[in-house]
Amino acid sequence: MNPRARLIGDGIENPANAKALAEAARMFAVPCGFRDSRGLAGHLPGLPTVDTAALLGAGGPLVAVDNTPGAEPVYRTERLHSGASIVVGNERRGIRPDVLRAATRTVQIPMPGRGVNTLNVATAAAVALYYLLDAHGRRHVRAPRPESHRPAVLFGAPRDHVEAGSSLRSAAAFGWQSVTVDDREKVWFGTPRPVRNEARAAARSHRNPLRVLPAGDGWASMPGCRTVVCGPDLDGPPLHRAELTGPGTLLVIPDGDWRPPPDAERARVAVPGVAGRYRLLTGIVLAEAARQLGARSAKASRPARRGLSYGSGLELAAPPDTDLVQPWELLRY
Repeated sequence: MNPRARLIGDGIENPANAKALAEAARMFAVPCGFRDSRGLAGHLPGLPTVDTAALLGAGGPLVAVDNTPGAEPVYRTERLHSGASIVVGNERRGIRPDVLRAATRTVQIPMPGRGVNTLNVATAAAVALYYLLDAHGRRHVRAPRPESHRPAVLFGAPRDHVEAGSSLRSAAAFGWQSVTVDDREKVWFGTPRPVRNEARAAARSHRNPLRVLPAGDGWASMPGCRTVVCGPDLDGPPLHRAELTGPGTLLVIPDGDWRPPPDAERARVAVPGVAGRYRLLTGIVLAEAARQLGARSAKASRPARRGLSYGSGLELAAPPDTDLVQPWELLRY
């Protein structure tokens, strides 16, 4: 185990999220524990728990991952000292106030998305661990007007519908408006209603304006398109040292044995065991691409208009072969 840190889930409710958090910790070879205030141990016998006194009095740095006012972007934070506790919070309420007050520092993952503005808690933990423990020697952030350099994204053959849905949630939270899915495993398009509902729920489709486009059979990148394939077992530079952005760039995040085009560039996600959870892999890759893009300039926002204002009477229509998710689809879920 990595002596530098441990991961703590504070008040986690969903057993599936707890298991994913434990997998995120294993990816980075750090121990994982839970301050259980929501009865999680009743659903997961043998859950490793941490009481409040042991958490707040551990002696090492206490790092809270929460988007509270004044939190420092996780991309800019310094290296951790030994014995740090990295805490992520409840799926709805976040980290409890006593931990926030005791935290040595609080870091946030910047979310430029228009609708969904949070990640799944396990994805957030994986992204935080990546930057707090491993991603050093990073590429510089781009100049203003980052949207002109935002790459297109292709999810390559995801094998689980919930993992795919959570990955789409991450894409929306990091500011993408559309994602293409090579859905050869049938996890998103043309699925049975129960599978469809679970996938859309994981994607937070009721708050998510993301367009999901099918890649189609025999998909190939467009001529002249620069393709960068990101994965754990690829021969290429570490992810945070590879160029992931730029006009005409396609970012591919494969699952399983998806084969990249022969002329594609490779970027290696140098994290042991990341292949086990697709949502964790996509979260790390999309976070690094968003970091390289940088934030929108405040000067780019339009000044408020005075006088009359008008509402649009137009409705958004989906182009052919596009899955445009609507809020009413989850009303019965």
